[in-house]
Amino acid sequence: MALGSCHTCIKYLMFAFNFLFWLLGCAMLGVGIWLLVSDDFTKYSDADDSLSFIYTGAYILVAIGGLIMIIGFLGCCGAIRESQCMLGCFFFLLFIIFAVLLGAGIWAVISKDEVRSIVKEVLDKQIERACDPKEPNSKSLNFLNHVQEQFQCCGVNGIIDYKDFVSCNASKSEPCVALNINNGCLDKASAWFEQNILIVAGVAIGIAVVLILGMIFSIVLCCAIRDIQA
Repeated sequence: MALGSCHTCIKYLMFAFNFLFWLLGCAMLGVGIWLLVSDDFTKYSDADDSLSFIYTGAYILVAIGGLIMIIGFLGCCGAIRESQCMLGCFFFLLFIIFAVLLGAGIWAVISKDEVRSIVKEVLDKQIERACDPKEPNSKSLNFLNHVQEQFQCCGVNGIIDYKDFVSCNASKSEPCVALNINNGCLDKASAWFEQNILIVAGVAIGIAVVLILGMIFSIVLCCAIRDIQA
């Protein structure tokens, strides 16, 4: 027996929602892959284990993006075929992603306050490695040069951080020579990370809220199919 006009409308709205949901999964998968291959991010994440969360976040995006593509396809099939089983599976999987995204967004907002201490720890460690008089670390030197050039800053709090490393090549980069001695990287790098974390958190929470709409559509459509088949 066919669905009523109202439920038929919900059926096609859900189909449209899942098509957009599938496109969202493609976008998340693409962003995750871009993060994994982007030089700007790998220069940070490869330099210190404290920044490995960049890679972790990228792999999470790839995994969730791929899963969303599969779930979106499942939702489309369930809506068109009017399958209670598919719609039930769709709701269950959607709820899991909703919980994960909401939790990740909240965690990102809470962990934002720890960014400054992590950035300071990383910069201090990289200066020690890059300016080691016995065996300077070339990777740490490249990392410092990249940070200092990108944010137009010098050291953690200024060129004073290199006072015990007068021969260190990092202290001879253009920003350290041309800029004010108090123009450190800590504030600028921390602000950059905090801004991007908030963007990620906002997107994750926003998507989680949109998923509520998909769950409502699936419940209403599933109940309508059940009533008609009863």
